[in-house]
Amino acid sequence: MIRAIAQTRDISIIPLMNRSIPSVSTFTDPSIVAPVNPESNPTQAVYYWLLRDIIRGVFEPLERLKIEQLVAFYGIGHSPVREAILLLSTTGLVVHEHQKGHRVAPVSRAEYKDLNGVYRRIYRLTLEMALQNGDDAWEEAVVIQLHRSLKVPKLFDSPEHREMWQRAYGNLHHTLLSGCGSPLMIRLWTDLGYRLERYVNLFADVEVDLKLDHHSMHREIVDALMHRDATRLEMLVSEYFAMGEGFHKTIATELAAREAKPRKADSADPQAPRKRGRPRKVVAAGS
Repeated sequence: MIRAIAQTRDISIIPLMNRSIPSVSTFTDPSIVAPVNPESNPTQAVYYWLLRDIIRGVFEPLERLKIEQLVAFYGIGHSPVREAILLLSTTGLVVHEHQKGHRVAPVSRAEYKDLNGVYRRIYRLTLEMALQNGDDAWEEAVVIQLHRSLKVPKLFDSPEHREMWQRAYGNLHHTLLSGCGSPLMIRLWTDLGYRLERYVNLFADVEVDLKLDHHSMHREIVDALMHRDATRLEMLVSEYFAMGEGFHKTIATELAAREAKPRKADSADPQAPRKRGRPRKVVAAGS
């Protein structure tokens, strides 16, 4: 019932969301629907939908997350929406304003640079730990996930195809790093990855991204892992990050251009807080 409501809702009543991007809650492919049953676990379902929709740009930077709007948007109850927002506030994708509720986190060139640098350090360290601690079951899981990812074409011709690629890409790297044996490291890497992925979706040049051959690089990285070849793995990871330098420059360039523009505090600027309440009445002097 909840899924039916979510898929048939009239999103025209949601004035602030980017309605040109469909919500992940409307997708139907099993690889990208919520990993839980919305009927039995509505909070986790909303958490997944809202997480992916923020990352994908359905909700813009600094957009206020209003409970009533989200209830209508996802066709689900108030409590699951509130709980999902609170859960997301620990990821860095949602920020809280005292007595004003929650907003989507802002974006900036400085944060992007910081995220990118820290993400790479965490990735390298976690992969090194996985190489040291991963067992045979982990190796088998990596090979299976590589096989699954190679079956997903890198197509951005529709929002659903792009989401399928991003989920396959993310699931492979999650499996690669899961051998580290540290839930804390995985959580750090996951949160950083989500925040970087949002920058990719919002500001990257898609044509540059499409030219990158991630499938071939993934094969080589997995092969080095299977042979426990630390030296080759380090070289491949360096090549993997270097391969995306041009792609990441398009994001930094777009952010720099946005920050160079004068900002107006109106609804057209997603980085500007939206005004609340009624305009103050101006009283003429002497009246």
